[in-house]
Amino acid sequence: MPALAAIAACGLLVILASGNGQAQKPPASPLGSISPRTGLLLNDDVVVRLIQASSGDRAHDYVSRLALWSREQVSEGFTRAAEWVVEKAKEFGLERVAIERFPSDGKIAYFGEVMPPQWKVRKGELWLTSPFLMKITTYDDLPMSLAEGSTSADVEAELVDIGAGRGDSDYAAGVKGKIVLTSSRPFDIFERAVNKEGAAGILSSWSVPDFDYLNRRPGDFPDQVGWPRIPREAVEGAGHFAFAISARRAQDLRAMMGQGKAPRVHAGVDAALVPGHLEVVSGVIPGAAYPQEEVIVTAHLDHYKPGANDNASGSAAILEMARTMRELIESGKLQPPLRTIRFMWVPEYRGTYAWLSAHLNDPVRRIANLNFDMVGEDVVKTNSVLSLTYTSDSNPSFLNAVIESIVDFANTYNNERYPPQLDLYIGSITGSRNRLSVRMAPYSTGTDHELFNNLRIGASSFGAWPDNFYHSSEDTPDKVDPTQLHRAVVIGLAGITTVAYADSEQAPDIARLSLIYGRRRIAASEFSAVRSLLAASKEGFSDVDHLAGNMIAHVYRRERAAVGSAAMFARTAQARSDIEKTIALLSGDEAASRKKLDEAAALRAGELKVVRAPRSLTEAEKRAARLFPARNKGKELHNLGYISRILAKDSTAQVPKIQAALDEITRLYQAQGDSELRLMGFSDAAAFYADGQRSILEIRDAVAAEYAPMPIEALELYFRAFEKAGVMTIAEKRERK
Repeated sequence: MPALAAIAACGLLVILASGNGQAQKPPASPLGSISPRTGLLLNDDVVVRLIQASSGDRAHDYVSRLALWSREQVSEGFTRAAEWVVEKAKEFGLERVAIERFPSDGKIAYFGEVMPPQWKVRKGELWLTSPFLMKITTYDDLPMSLAEGSTSADVEAELVDIGAGRGDSDYAAGVKGKIVLTSSRPFDIFERAVNKEGAAGILSSWSVPDFDYLNRRPGDFPDQVGWPRIPREAVEGAGHFAFAISARRAQDLRAMMGQGKAPRVHAGVDAALVPGHLEVVSGVIPGAAYPQEEVIVTAHLDHYKPGANDNASGSAAILEMARTMRELIESGKLQPPLRTIRFMWVPEYRGTYAWLSAHLNDPVRRIANLNFDMVGEDVVKTNSVLSLTYTSDSNPSFLNAVIESIVDFANTYNNERYPPQLDLYIGSITGSRNRLSVRMAPYSTGTDHELFNNLRIGASSFGAWPDNFYHSSEDTPDKVDPTQLHRAVVIGLAGITTVAYADSEQAPDIARLSLIYGRRRIAASEFSAVRSLLAASKEGFSDVDHLAGNMIAHVYRRERAAVGSAAMFARTAQARSDIEKTIALLSGDEAASRKKLDEAAALRAGELKVVRAPRSLTEAEKRAARLFPARNKGKELHNLGYISRILAKDSTAQVPKIQAALDEITRLYQAQGDSELRLMGFSDAAAFYADGQRSILEIRDAVAAEYAPMPIEALELYFRAFEKAGVMTIAEKRERK
């Protein structure tokens, strides 16, 4: 028996050793063909792991911590938040974690964007001193109540109401040496009220940005305090300041004035503008096979205190993505990624401009960017819609299909309070059971993915818009839903994993996914084109007919390029051949689309008794067809704002004429109720089509399809201004080769 026991024990050890050996084998690739269950390129078991290993509750804890700091760009509060993120990133296992610092002093510029000085605040208080003593607000109580850019002042003065402060009548009683009460944004009236009329300072009840007027209006939330700024250039010989208060508090002050009482207030500010640094936190999960290829994951760390949804939520979400991926890799449930994943916490726009100025020419191929900005909204409390953006049409990418497939999956399994398939439900212990209802949205700007798109790196941003508490004192952690945070984390993890682990074997599948979702987008454009034709008036038919044909040509070019972009993963001739075959399928589709369009146009032309005729190019269009703009090296991200600043005094550049044309198109869009966030990108859209391969005429047609038609004469002036500013070179080609 002892011998048999020994033999049995040895056999057991062999079995255990064999089992342990199998456990130590690297896990299989997390990717496969399109899943029948989820529609994703991720294997189903990997999707479950990503959901179950990640946590919206933890992410909400990170939000609550970040919301304790006033995180204005180039500030001590931002530094404290950045240092905390570094600590957590290292704890979670990211490598090469560091804070990169870039000078920021009000003079230095990165890609033409001037960086602000540090705003260093030691004190900011506003007290009512007559007819009785009352604290109105302080920086310590609510940091955002002191306008960014305010500098040291010690003023006691009469408070006078100037209403909007935009017209002569608002200043008729005189405001010199007084503190003015206004309903306008301090930045907008500072030049008139302070510099011209001599007001000692500003007290404002403004809280709603103009671009949020489709969602809320002044007075809807009477206790909100807005996030004000004033120009960061000091008035000579004096400090300058502004304070923000709620509409309700402003009403109290106006009531005093209405009773014949003349309120006096005392403003005490101890603050200065000094040279500082923009700080960018980054850390990586190194790629095992292609370390010089990077997937970049970004969130802006800055904003006012509390700034819970904007953007502690995005910063927390990507921190939780990093923790989850490292945990799965460390536990052997996920192999290390093939390419490097870089997580970045940045000062919005400015930090990304600065970082790119230092790293644009690194020996790295940047595959994609996923950006997270305002992703934790409790959609019921905030009246928000969650969305992910397509890439710009000037930058077609496989990323659109990858992201849209994840959106479809997430909606399918998170559209009920009590879903039948719990393993794919994304919820949180302390979160809501709200439906997800995330959607894809047309390309818009307003956050850091814009810069990556402009560099032709496929970039999508996840965010919520609108938000009842955006840029206000009420953007607090209680408006952040751990469940929605968890969903943002999982959507991000699914996108990161797909792109970071894709290899040549998956390249044809990515192309096929791009074909599937490209066809969906084409169908929507075809619907719009046919509808516009069948609704056309007799007077407008010719223009509508032309624009509809242009639209169809444009979307097919875009989707061919998107499918073709999957070739960046192809490392074999077979994979590249499979992708080319997939692209070819769109040729037959386009012929069918054009047939439908022609049938609709012919039908409407017959009803209107007009004759369809091809358009002849005007002389201006013929000239534009020969002109090919391209960006100069080092000027890859310079935009129209930069051009307008440096050519402001050059009458030959005709900047006002260019701006007038852009403003007219913008007004048409606004009248249709289009998103202001989308309109923000319109003025720069044409500039980022310039690649030396497209003529100005071709760019005009592309912008007409993506946004709206722009007069060709104005567009040529637009590009000539970029040329005059040294940002672009325009080559004239007599014949296309």
